[in-house]
Amino acid sequence: MHTDALTTALEDGIVQIRLPMAGNPMRHINGYLVREDDGFTLIDCGWKTDDVLAALHAGLAEAGETLAAVKRIVVTHMHFDHYGLAGTLLRAGVPDLLLHAKDWEFASRILADPLEADRISDLWLGRNGFPVEPSHEEAEHHRLNELTEPTRIVADGERIGRLLVVWTPGHTPGHICLVDTQSGRMFTGDHVLDPVTPHVGFWAEHRGDPLGDYIASLERVGSIGASGVLPAHGEPFPDLQRRVDELLAHEATREDQIVDVLHAGPASAAGVAERLPWTRRNKPFADLGEFHQQFAVAETLAHLEHLRAESRAGRHDDGGYRYTLTA
Repeated sequence: MHTDALTTALEDGIVQIRLPMAGNPMRHINGYLVREDDGFTLIDCGWKTDDVLAALHAGLAEAGETLAAVKRIVVTHMHFDHYGLAGTLLRAGVPDLLLHAKDWEFASRILADPLEADRISDLWLGRNGFPVEPSHEEAEHHRLNELTEPTRIVADGERIGRLLVVWTPGHTPGHICLVDTQSGRMFTGDHVLDPVTPHVGFWAEHRGDPLGDYIASLERVGSIGASGVLPAHGEPFPDLQRRVDELLAHEATREDQIVDVLHAGPASAAGVAERLPWTRRNKPFADLGEFHQQFAVAETLAHLEHLRAESRAGRHDDGGYRYTLTA
């Protein structure tokens, strides 16, 4: 379902506010107001621009509230479209900002010196067969974010009023979903989206196995039995298990495609990505813009490193990394 409405009342004291993402094909991110005894919790807050702040104020007004009613912001993860406005809102008087420890650590490392973080990622992609030059899009993303220290670190299984924290690493190390114990629905951030497949990338060395984490997290949220999904992008939908099964099947299919490529012999991550279809429209790699090609290579790397973590593939360095299937 597509709608241009700014807000939707979702019953059980939940209001969806569509915060703009100007120039981005996703069009908006959903902030959710959740009524508590002391006011509202805001789940995710958009990136740091004046139009997002104006939309948030307008959404609150449509709901008959002002920013003074927001007592806490819970950020599902530290990406700029979920976290960027948090510092502005704390300075405007919102008392609390909540974030998982793993994502506070991640944000502290990445956002303390974003240009250096870009340099490390660019070198990593170059070592994997995709040389990168600094881009305008990277610089723009940094302008939309701000390193803001949370007032409270949250952990798996913790209660935040009516919300139960479920740690779901993969998309980021400290991504969280939130189960609404009143309605039975789950706020899934970027962990479960429909019809978009969430991005799980491997952007720098020594990142562990983010795809393995993501698959395990998907299986976990599928087992919870939530009665509906409130995602960060797109519209709410009812069947969590159906979408979890589709995402798991997508990752399995992608793994099979990558294994098929490696059967032909050693290849760099970029060399593998060039032979795969991309997006829901199955575009050739060459038809993607350079920025999206970077994401494609990073996603391919997540699969290759997952195969390596399971001892199903090896990696060697001959001036650049190349992957091979193990015997």
